[in-house]
Amino acid sequence: MAAPRPSYFSHGEDPHDALCRHFNVFPPRLTDTSVPATLSLRVLRDEGLPTHVLAAIPADSPSNPTAPAPPKLIPIDASLYEAIFQIDLGFPSPPVGFTGPVAQLVGDALQVTLPVLSVTVPDPVTLPLLLLFALGFETEPNLLAWRMLPSQVIQEFPNAAAMALILARARSDQFDRIYRFNQGLWKNILGLGLRDTKLVELVQTAWNVTAESRRIRVKAAQNRQ
Repeated sequence: MAAPRPSYFSHGEDPHDALCRHFNVFPPRLTDTSVPATLSLRVLRDEGLPTHVLAAIPADSPSNPTAPAPPKLIPIDASLYEAIFQIDLGFPSPPVGFTGPVAQLVGDALQVTLPVLSVTVPDPVTLPLLLLFALGFETEPNLLAWRMLPSQVIQEFPNAAAMALILARARSDQFDRIYRFNQGLWKNILGLGLRDTKLVELVQTAWNVTAESRRIRVKAAQNRQ
């Protein structure tokens, strides 16, 4: 029997890097905002490869930004995505007889060339984390809560009121970071139509605590005026 795979977060791995490692490719990068039709990725191991690369663009990005950021490139398997999310991203149908991507030896390195699909999502930053958990790649699903909320807040679960009060006491910079992150993750779940009800409930609980904490902070600030 094969040994169970350890959690990707046992050593604090970045979600995007963890997702790429699961698909056995090196993290793709773009230095400009143009999205190519295909992208060649270096391969770690010739198995379990992605079928596409998503070029994720934020839904609320300005139409004429002065310094637009490159899209976030995220490897994905189309069939796995379509099994767990309701929203159709428009993956093209594979050609007849297609059995999966094939790595090629280029020089002394393996590479796989994949089609790139440009998509608009609420929050590209949290999308790799969502995919890692939603597609079942992360072996410890409850760790998602620890990515969303500080440990002292989670320790008060299931007392949501106490959780919100503790989170409301966070430093402004820490709270703003948590709020943006959790809001982006929740919007991605709503925007993509995640079918996993347990995961939806977990993220919704954390987001509700975060939103209530913000109301507490706003009310406290008003009372000080």
